[in-house]
Amino acid sequence: MEAFTKDGLLALDPDVRAFTLVGAYLGYFALLEAGINDAVSNVLEIKGLRAAIVTRNMSFDDKLKTLRALVAEYILDKKEAKAFDDLAKRAKRCGESRNIIAHTPFRRSAQSDGVEFFATSATNTFKYLDMDWTVDEFLRQIGTINEIDNALRSIGSRMSIQRIAEALMRPPQSRPFSTMGGLFGLAPTKEES
Repeated sequence: MEAFTKDGLLALDPDVRAFTLVGAYLGYFALLEAGINDAVSNVLEIKGLRAAIVTRNMSFDDKLKTLRALVAEYILDKKEAKAFDDLAKRAKRCGESRNIIAHTPFRRSAQSDGVEFFATSATNTFKYLDMDWTVDEFLRQIGTINEIDNALRSIGSRMSIQRIAEALMRPPQSRPFSTMGGLFGLAPTKEES
């Protein structure tokens, strides 16, 4: 296959295409989840084994809830915090689709160039869901996942910048010149605030 393009996908055998599309979707979703793991770890300032243990023992929804709460608490710019909250909500919807795709039998579609899923619902009553994704729908879904992933991954650097700014604005507590505010006296001291 030349590249992961519509033309390249359409050139594949329909059975191979179905497995390629589902595998690609799940692979891109796994990258999104890894990005969320990184964001949670960065905000909590944990690394290595600690980060791996904490995020491994959290469900995807729990990771999103944790990230949303951390962003709401630590990002002072409420407009920016709301934008991240909206991204987390979009990621949650992707997670719902991922759960269906990961746990549902499928085959090449007899009606489209994509994949037919044998999805069911048994919330209140049992019913079969009509779920047939074309190549275009897979590419759209993967594009959405990438967009969310890229935006959420930027949270770590934003949190680091905010921590630096807050530290610079705080007056030093243990130095002899504690009357001097943050930024070497350019920020107001406690008495001036």
